[in-house]
Amino acid sequence: MAKAAEKLSEGSLFIKKHWQIIYAVILIILVPVTVALNTLFVVNRFRTTVDVELQRTALIIGKMVNVTSVELFDDVSALQRRVEDVAAVIPEVRSLDVLQYQETDKDFSVIASLSTESVGQPAHGTQNAIAWYTEQPIAYLTKSPRSAGADMELTPEEARSSDRYWGVIMPLNDETGELRYLLSAKISLAVIDDLVRSNLIWSYAWLAVTVSIVILILASNTRLFQYAILFKKLKEVDKMKDDFISMASHELRAPITAIRGYLSLFLEDAFGPIGEKPKQVMKTTMSIATHLGTLVEDLLDVSRIEQGRMKLDFEEIRLEEPIAEIVDQLHFEAEKKGLAFTYKRPDQPLPLVRIDRSRLRQVLINICSNATKTTEKGSVTITTIIDDAGMLEVKVTDTGLGMNPEQREKLFTKFYRIKTDQTRDIPGTGLGLWITKRIVELMGGKIFVDSIEKVGTQVSVLLPVVKKLEVAKAAEGAEGIPVSAKAAASEAEAESENGDKAKRITEKE
Repeated sequence: MAKAAEKLSEGSLFIKKHWQIIYAVILIILVPVTVALNTLFVVNRFRTTVDVELQRTALIIGKMVNVTSVELFDDVSALQRRVEDVAAVIPEVRSLDVLQYQETDKDFSVIASLSTESVGQPAHGTQNAIAWYTEQPIAYLTKSPRSAGADMELTPEEARSSDRYWGVIMPLNDETGELRYLLSAKISLAVIDDLVRSNLIWSYAWLAVTVSIVILILASNTRLFQYAILFKKLKEVDKMKDDFISMASHELRAPITAIRGYLSLFLEDAFGPIGEKPKQVMKTTMSIATHLGTLVEDLLDVSRIEQGRMKLDFEEIRLEEPIAEIVDQLHFEAEKKGLAFTYKRPDQPLPLVRIDRSRLRQVLINICSNATKTTEKGSVTITTIIDDAGMLEVKVTDTGLGMNPEQREKLFTKFYRIKTDQTRDIPGTGLGLWITKRIVELMGGKIFVDSIEKVGTQVSVLLPVVKKLEVAKAAEGAEGIPVSAKAAASEAEAESENGDKAKRITEKE
């Protein structure tokens, strides 16, 4: 019992694991068999219908002879001529006999027949007696076309032949309704059988074609099932990969942060002065650790985005100050390369945008940092405008290496890096711009790039603007201040604040 239960369990697991393949195999067997059985059923029903119709035709012929020959019952020679005339008109009639019951012999004899040799011969047969005593017509299939007065046993040639005949035994009544004779006829089915056989050949041919097509379709679907199984496994592997990357990145973040912290303390002589050569080695190690930390952070962001776990804290802000802060942070790196790094502040205050401040900062730092790295001389410029669609557009334009159309098309692809002699030594993970694009899209924006090789690149980030009316209504609902007054006060306050900050920045410079 234990072994049987174990085998049953294994079989259940096998079916559960490979149910798609088993389902496909069942279809491959079941569908062609169903089509074949349906065709055979239709063909057999058709053959039966034809046979029944021919039986009715044979009986009608017998009734016709009875109706048209009543006045001839007392004239045997006239009956003989009538039998010959009917056979001449209906070529399918192979034998036609008029039988008379003999009281003395308790049997039947042929008194008129297409076969003159049969006239006067006894006509044995159970069907004759049944038709006589029941006074009901009888129709039956036979392979013998011979007269009723001939031997009833089939010859070997008749038995092997494919020819068929409807035998009809029809009671013949006179005008008073008295039973006088039996009409025995055999009608050939050769013409009908030839037509049926031809139709059957075509039916079987189309059946073979249909079954072949169905098998091909099911075989193709079987491959699709296999592809579906493979796709499912690939998704499982991809999920395992994402989980591993997420776990590994989290585990790596803490030790990398500790390494960078200790290296920073050594470089700042927190544990006493160290020699120049060890310090240089530590600077190189610090650079490697920083690059490794960037890679870990990028991998964490990729994992969060792909798993839908990146949370954004939206707030409504103006972009002048965040952009100015980024310029202040990055202009030292640009000055080392002799680049002009500027932000062309607009004359009018920018409208509010609803974004995640820290994630937007990450996006702009990534774009500006790439622009600085790929620009050997010239400038990196940030501008902000309102485009025709009413969105706030942040443009980062550089005079760097530029890109060809193929490179530009692949720029936002994961792990893609432009590999040229000029970019070989530029550090990067190939994930920054992919992350940047996804973050911008999560904030409801768009990002585009225009570039000309050896001329420069312009990256445009479009962000949705908060409608002034919606802002005003929200403020009015919160504070009870009329819309127009609140909007005017808000604009005036913003202009005053921006003017003071711009003045402070100018004095600082």
